[in-house]
Amino acid sequence: MGKTESLVFGLLLGAAAGAAAAYLFGPSRATTFDGRYQSRWDRAVAEGKEAELERKAALEAELAEAKRRHTPGSGT
Repeated sequence: MGKTESLVFGLLLGAAAGAAAAYLFGPSRATTFDGRYQSRWDRAVAEGKEAELERKAALEAELAEAKRRHTPGSGT
């Protein structure tokens, strides 16, 4: 590969990396630029944490129910 081809390839690769970074860390379409600003990345992280808390609560309730059913002396 010649110098010109390497330069063009590097420019294209850099442009693609820049576009990906701008998409991930830039504002989403419905974003207003006030105190509640979130990038797509921030919003994805927040939604993941919310889903984690919901799943954790469901699993803890399931565990408590299983412990209640299998308590020694309960007759089951």
